[in-house]
Amino acid sequence: MKKLLPILLLALLLSTCQGIQIKKKPTATIANFDIESISLHDITLIFDIEIGNPYPVGLKLDDIGFTFYIENKQFLKTSTAKGLKIAAMDKKISSFTVNLKYTDIIKIVQDYTNKDYLDCVVDTVISIPLPDIPGLEKNITLTYKLKKQIPAIKPSIKIANFHVQMPTEKDIADALKKSGKSLANSDKIYGMFEDILSGKKPQQVIDPASLDLKLKVSFDIEMKNETRAKLNFKRLDYNFLVNGSKLVDGSTTDIKNDGNKSILKIITEFSTKTMSKSILKAFQNKNGDYGLQGEAQMELPPSVKKTPLKLKFDETGRFNL
Repeated sequence: MKKLLPILLLALLLSTCQGIQIKKKPTATIANFDIESISLHDITLIFDIEIGNPYPVGLKLDDIGFTFYIENKQFLKTSTAKGLKIAAMDKKISSFTVNLKYTDIIKIVQDYTNKDYLDCVVDTVISIPLPDIPGLEKNITLTYKLKKQIPAIKPSIKIANFHVQMPTEKDIADALKKSGKSLANSDKIYGMFEDILSGKKPQQVIDPASLDLKLKVSFDIEMKNETRAKLNFKRLDYNFLVNGSKLVDGSTTDIKNDGNKSILKIITEFSTKTMSKSILKAFQNKNGDYGLQGEAQMELPPSVKKTPLKLKFDETGRFNL
């Protein structure tokens, strides 16, 4: 009897532990729901979900389903891939992102241009299969309703007041000296740059790209949001291309925000080494294709986004030189 007693006590202890585990359920908590990134054409939302597993065996989630409603209209239904694993007696935070296209949102929202922010509701369903333990159901389903406002964006962009300052004769002479070239044709080279910058067909005295001549350039990026949302830019980091070739890059804080309009002023310089055939063609034609890449720092109301958000640019269009 004395030998049997420890065995009975151990069996009782194991039975009690299993009973406690059976009473426990997996947990799911929305640790974070926020705007991860935004551009002029789309917005990405991020979900950080913490899953807790109280069992001595691992769990594998079926999936997490998201149904999006924008302004009370169903917009999108999607789900994560199956197979997310949660180790035994562990908690794990997993991040999921969903991208929403503004062109699609505009199609379902009436009077979109009179909106500043859109109400976004996300019904979230988390399905967790449970281990094969007597007393446990086959699975557990947890549901959540998440709410977030997102800015209404419908932008138009224009490049205006593009101007390149004519270099002085001294600027040209200094560039020739720096490159080890003769000063004999400096006056003709000056005339060549006059023709290039005025849109005339120049007499090719020298390849502009063979000189490291700095030219001052200025232009405005005029952006208007065709809705009531104020984007309030604070800083722009940019890369500006002309006819597919990089002309300048840099950053500016010279920004005027007026309601839903913003003027971002660029004052910088570029080297004639960047004057490829495609850029020279734009000067000769007095117009060309532009590419504007980069990101602008913007501030939204604290109820929408507590920290500054970077709005990404990747825009193309036509402009006059």
